[in-house]
Amino acid sequence: MISRPVGILAAIVFVFIIGIYRTSRSITSQSGSILSVPDGAAPTKPAISKPDSLLGGDSGARAPEALAYFEQVFSEKKPPQYGFSALKQQCERTKWPEDEVYLQCGGMAAGLTSIMSQVKVCLKMAVEAGTGIVLPAMPLRDSTQLDNFNFLNGDAYLTYDQWFDAEHLISQMGSACPQMKIVHPNQLDAATEDGVAVKNRWSIDLASAPGYVQFFSYFWAGRPFKEFFEKQLNALENMQQLDPNRDDSKKGITVISISSQFLIFRITDDPTGDDLRLWNDLGHLIRFNEVPRKIVKQLLGQMNRPFYGVHFRVEKDTIWSSLDHQLSVDLDALDNAWLKYGNPTSPKPLVYLACGDEEQVEKFVAAGKERGWDVIHKWALAQTSPETLGLINGLAFDFQGAVDMGIMVKSEFFLGITGSAFSSSIANLRDRTGRYRGSSFVVWDDEGARTHLFNDGDAGSYACCL
Repeated sequence: MISRPVGILAAIVFVFIIGIYRTSRSITSQSGSILSVPDGAAPTKPAISKPDSLLGGDSGARAPEALAYFEQVFSEKKPPQYGFSALKQQCERTKWPEDEVYLQCGGMAAGLTSIMSQVKVCLKMAVEAGTGIVLPAMPLRDSTQLDNFNFLNGDAYLTYDQWFDAEHLISQMGSACPQMKIVHPNQLDAATEDGVAVKNRWSIDLASAPGYVQFFSYFWAGRPFKEFFEKQLNALENMQQLDPNRDDSKKGITVISISSQFLIFRITDDPTGDDLRLWNDLGHLIRFNEVPRKIVKQLLGQMNRPFYGVHFRVEKDTIWSSLDHQLSVDLDALDNAWLKYGNPTSPKPLVYLACGDEEQVEKFVAAGKERGWDVIHKWALAQTSPETLGLINGLAFDFQGAVDMGIMVKSEFFLGITGSAFSSSIANLRDRTGRYRGSSFVVWDDEGARTHLFNDGDAGSYACCL
């Protein structure tokens, strides 16, 4: 039986070969870009925010970097301008070509956090190469059959603005990296006021890179993507000049299709740390849409004391760690976390369970109660609010995962599993370096990360780029 990460990667490559790029409605121009908010996206009302002391203890997740990430990605109201120092530095030192070249990234599939990582890969390729971006389209997997990534289902492909907050990406990129232009795929060759003429549609195959091996990270500071991209682009331009049927009078941009694989960059191999800082900055650009953010706000307001977070990865597609095993090690770890970091004179924290299976969570609730833990989850917290419960149940599986992700970032202590991109992503976010450096049970000073991941045997299969 193949491991889950390898299965996901195989699916991603297959998606790229199929080459489905489904688009949705066009959106108009703003903020120095060609694109703005999708139609029907109403502005959020200003909300009175509770102080962090009421949203998960003394300060929620203790690392300030985690709180800054939460503010950019999950806050209900519009976040303040973020610094993006690494992104600004990269854009300033990138040589931006005079010709208008745009990357159109494909081959992006799987679960929520894998999709987020692949979007970051796409942004990183464009920033390094000095190109614009055509907002990508990614398939939303089946919410009941989770190993069905819908790569052949064109109706399941949602454009970026249907996955994430496009206005946030555009406005923040416009401030930090104004050289980059962003277009919606529906604008390409559209006979509309905001349509963008396309002169060339080319593609670049990552497999043509010398020494490239599928499923292994390739580009790093010593082998930059820009060098590979420029050679490929020059070859494509030379081939065009040799084409006797070329139309030199045609005007427009050049769109280059390329696979956006989450294993392609080795961001931790840069001794200066610039790659890692850029990678972390790019994560702050990917903000969720209004409904998941609203639910996160409402659920956090329902918790009246600090809470520990547990990712209970027992959905039907899991093939590597049994429910009974996770239940046992999670409960032991909760006891250990309280013993090491808790206050014996105070009540135990709540336990918030991140899980996509409403039936399985009740097994954890019952087992936790026997050990003296009050365990809650999104469906239980929403019972007092039919509106919130309706919003949760109206979301697809992966967008329900976005709700759990936001709450996990704010937990006092987080427990997860190494073979899960969801757990690994949250562990990275909670560490001030942007990388999970090891368990808070054994690291002498975790600098507020308060995180432990159980090694399920799949840890080595995931690349650094989550």
